[in-house]
Amino acid sequence: MKGTRLIIHNISELQVRLQQEADPKLRLKLAFLCCFAEVSSDLDALSKAFGIGTSTGYWWIRNWNQSGYAGLQEKDGGGGRSPRLDPVDLIYLASLLKERPYWITQEIRELIKTTFGIEYSSAQVVRILRKRLHMHFSKPFPHDYRRPAEAEAILKERLGAIFKQLKSQEIKNQDVALGFLDESSPQNRANTVRVWSFEASPEAVKNTDHFKSNTIGFYAIQGHSLQAFLDNSKEDSILDFLKQVKAAHQGYRAIIIVLDNYSSHHSTKVMLAAEEMNIHLVFLPPYAPDLNPEEYLWKSMKRVMSKGLIQNLEEMKATITSAWEELSQNLGFAKAWIAEFLIGESYYSEFCT
Repeated sequence: MKGTRLIIHNISELQVRLQQEADPKLRLKLAFLCCFAEVSSDLDALSKAFGIGTSTGYWWIRNWNQSGYAGLQEKDGGGGRSPRLDPVDLIYLASLLKERPYWITQEIRELIKTTFGIEYSSAQVVRILRKRLHMHFSKPFPHDYRRPAEAEAILKERLGAIFKQLKSQEIKNQDVALGFLDESSPQNRANTVRVWSFEASPEAVKNTDHFKSNTIGFYAIQGHSLQAFLDNSKEDSILDFLKQVKAAHQGYRAIIIVLDNYSSHHSTKVMLAAEEMNIHLVFLPPYAPDLNPEEYLWKSMKRVMSKGLIQNLEEMKATITSAWEELSQNLGFAKAWIAEFLIGESYYSEFCT
């Protein structure tokens, strides 16, 4: 298995045993171990080549390392198995879990039982995953199946073109505001926070009347973050917000805004007005909202919304504004984006100099 940090101990003894062994079953095990030590450490591929399961190959390695030749004579998985996963087991378990992007707890319970012969409760599995493997428990961020495989490369190319253009105009990076534009519609019924309680199903008092607020925000990496409420998402509303962004950045010679492909963002009226205001719109590749860090800001805002009782729309807007003012100051939402699309990129480095 690629990335598995399993090693074979006592290789010289292993080679001698292979030359002397007459039992075909033991000889197979010894040959497998020699190949793992000297030819390939890809446990999956090697196990397949030998016609055995990956877990069987793992047990041969483990038994040899722990008990030498005597360990190979034991039944696979037997020999007084410890009721706990040891550090070597955890390395192998981590490599198995990395084969998929995410798992549910019950699947991991079954994996541990099948591979190691140990049956843990769900609570014990959770402790192992959090405390010993340092895994995270969260809701997966949905990626549209139509998202281009080269989405990151497309966005880098588009950003690069803008930086090249600004450099040709002798505009320095400190004179450019850079941020993200996105819209959201927080609702008073949001219920996205996991909480600890002595009750199995704790209750939260909510206003069951349904209301929401169409909200737009400019989340700035460099410059001033800005938030507003919109009556709709038509081109006039978007244009009005761009004017607000421009007014908030009078000290900057240019503004770069990364945004999605909503139809009003692409309207001729919006595009021409943005150009006149020296606002450079950088559109995300289609179906790639994950490349806009503001999505994560909205996610955190919805957690704030779900914590308390919101009586009416006015109170909801006040909560949104307060949460935005705090959350938009946190560049942590864009930390990975900055590392991916700015730091170390030649076009940005050249622009900065």
